[in-house]
Amino acid sequence: MLASSTRSSQHNLSGFSAAARAFLTGGLLAPLLIGCQTAGPRAASQPAVPADTNAELVEYISDMPYVTAETACRAAYILAKREVFSGGYGDLIDAMQGEGLASKTWNFDADQFVNRAAVAALIARACDIRIGLNWRLTGLGRYAHRELIYLGIAHSSGEYGYISGGEFLGTLARAEEYVGNRGQGSTGTIELGDEP
Repeated sequence: MLASSTRSSQHNLSGFSAAARAFLTGGLLAPLLIGCQTAGPRAASQPAVPADTNAELVEYISDMPYVTAETACRAAYILAKREVFSGGYGDLIDAMQGEGLASKTWNFDADQFVNRAAVAALIARACDIRIGLNWRLTGLGRYAHRELIYLGIAHSSGEYGYISGGEFLGTLARAEEYVGNRGQGSTGTIELGDEP
């Protein structure tokens, strides 16, 4: 079917110059190719993510223009487990997936920027926030983001935009407060930072 539509497109474009045909044909095929893109932008030459203390991680996140997958996962792990994970990123993902803190389909590289929906999914799992049937069936982070907005943890920004370091720290602070108010924080609190 694609071949026949391509032939009919070429037939209908015969009156145009070669450059115009290439531009128009590219315009028809570009949406198909864009839909196949899987990797997003990456952080350019940043220092290694600190894995020793919460304070170092908070300071590192506050200086980031956008949050990367590794920093989001490390902060979500601290939020859920009340301790720092000292291993590498691959080990962290394995541990988080084993405990249900990250989905089995988590496929972000360590230095890849993550959007609000992906961060919301991590935070919702870390805080053990029960989300509706759509979340359970699809696992889409946009439902987690909407639930975090409803609970006052996240702001109503677009769920597919990248999240800045300052916004992420504010979301973490509100998530920690939410967990403390539910009585889950009785094992001790950790300071992830104040809301910016």
